Amino acid sequence: MKSRFTTILSILLAAALAFVPAAVLAQQASPGAATTQTGSTGLAGATCLQSTGTSSVALTLTIPAPGGSNSVYLDYLLLAVGSTAAVTTAATVSVFTSTGIAGTPSFPISINSAAAGAVVGAAGATGPLAIPLKGGSGLAVTFVGPAANAGVFDVMTACWHVAP
Repeated sequence: MKSRFTTILSILLAAALAFVPAAVLAQQASPGAATTQTGSTGLAGATCLQSTGTSSVALTLTIPAPGGSNSVYLDYLLLAVGSTAAVTTAATVSVFTSTGIAGTPSFPISINSAAAGAVVGAAGATGPLAIPLKGGSGLAVTFVGPAANAGVFDVMTACWHVAP
């Protein structure tokens, strides 16, 4: 009985190992072939827009409507202000606003003091997003910089992909 079990187990193991080289070769069609990303997120096909001001004028960054019932999924969002001169205080907390996103989130930025050339990021919008931020179905997504503050300029970068 023991030898019969060992024989069956050996045959099953040999059959399983026979398919391993085919599985390894299936990872790439040929050496040096281009790698592509597939799946529902399409991160490999992300598109980016960047806008940087040069003076204390509020900028607007608009991501075009995706068309149909698709949505814009933000994968990377940088909303910040830079200073052209030393900023000692700001009258109020500055806010980046948005449209085309459920709840119309805003992204506050506090400039208590900053040296000339400093860049201060807005809360929740300082680069790669752990979970993509979804825009409304068929809607353009817009970000508007804070009201003008002397010596401060807007810096905005958004990268996104389109999916249902």
